[in-house]
Amino acid sequence: MDSRTSVTLLDRIVLAIAMAIAVIPIIVVIASSFKEGRDIFSYRPVIFFWPTLENYTSLGMRWGKFQLGLVNSAVVTAGAISLVLAVCLPAAYALSRLPQHGVGRSSSALLVIKMLPPLVVTVPLFPIFSTIGLDNSRIGLILVYAAFEVSLSVMILKTFIDNVPLEVEEAAFLDGCDRLQAFLRVIMPLIWPGMITAAIFVALFAWNDYMFGLILTTSRTVTAPVVLADMLSGIGEGTAIWGEVFAAATLQMIPVLAFAWIVQRQMFFGAMRGATKG
Repeated sequence: MDSRTSVTLLDRIVLAIAMAIAVIPIIVVIASSFKEGRDIFSYRPVIFFWPTLENYTSLGMRWGKFQLGLVNSAVVTAGAISLVLAVCLPAAYALSRLPQHGVGRSSSALLVIKMLPPLVVTVPLFPIFSTIGLDNSRIGLILVYAAFEVSLSVMILKTFIDNVPLEVEEAAFLDGCDRLQAFLRVIMPLIWPGMITAAIFVALFAWNDYMFGLILTTSRTVTAPVVLADMLSGIGEGTAIWGEVFAAATLQMIPVLAFAWIVQRQMFFGAMRGATKG
């Protein structure tokens, strides 16, 4: 066995271990949501079982606000993604194509803002939002999530725009396009993977956030992670029903997995179409 073969085999082993670490917990959660309560934490792990929907039925009957939380999380996540892309696309273009005095410093400032712990700004945000009426509102959460993801998204999109040759944009100018038309018709189709990457990061943050949802929402605008944490609060008292918890965790996890899978497929097929045209 030569060194190249041994390196390839080692890479595959490491990849298989990483995949197992990532996938096994997901499989356990989904499988446990279809088990009866006595089989979830059985002394001998129950691998083969007859699936039941009892946990999902009980979840819908006892935790109706979890369904509301899923709807709120979906609306807030979609709003945050839309707002981030609307703000960050022109900002990234300006940082990449319009080098002026102070632009480089502003990009560094964006990275510094991203490094701040969310807890640092959470405490002053609550009285401010209460004063202007944005507490207990979906719009307030959308603004907060977008604000925290703007810095990373701008840098991601700027990197993709930097990789677009200037000659491509100059050719659009020669064809009669102004800067806005060149950006919409030439730049944006070429940085589609970057837009998807930024959307994934925003979606993961907004969908899974617990702290801002706990502080800035009440029963009307509660998000799914807050309800799930409320379900887990009964662990210490022995009142938590684990079947319902795993069912809720599965319902919260599936939309994110589906979203990531769909956008990755779109990214792949988009790259294939581009390679074919080239």
